[in-house]
Amino acid sequence: MGFKKLRGVKIPEEQQGLIRYTCLTYYSQPNWIREKIDRLCKVYGGEYSDALFETMCSRESVRKISMKHSVSEEQIYKKRKLFYENWYKRKLPSTTDKNSRNPYK
Repeated sequence: MGFKKLRGVKIPEEQQGLIRYTCLTYYSQPNWIREKIDRLCKVYGGEYSDALFETMCSRESVRKISMKHSVSEEQIYKKRKLFYENWYKRKLPSTTDKNSRNPYK
């Protein structure tokens, strides 16, 4: 199955494909890439970060993931769009307090 450009996402098809296939190979990526994916899921997925992670890093359908995590498909689509559009941003909003040394807990 090939990659299909997501129309609502405001980045070029080639960059979307790079992000998608990087996520699909999550477990073979270096630590800093895995941490980036985890951080994006946590920041933009919020309480549904697990659903967003599964959407980005597996080939399961959004419908199946939405039923499994009790979230609407529309919410997953919105969070996926934020994930893609913020991939190339240098700084992400903080998800921890300022005293914590590990922002990925």
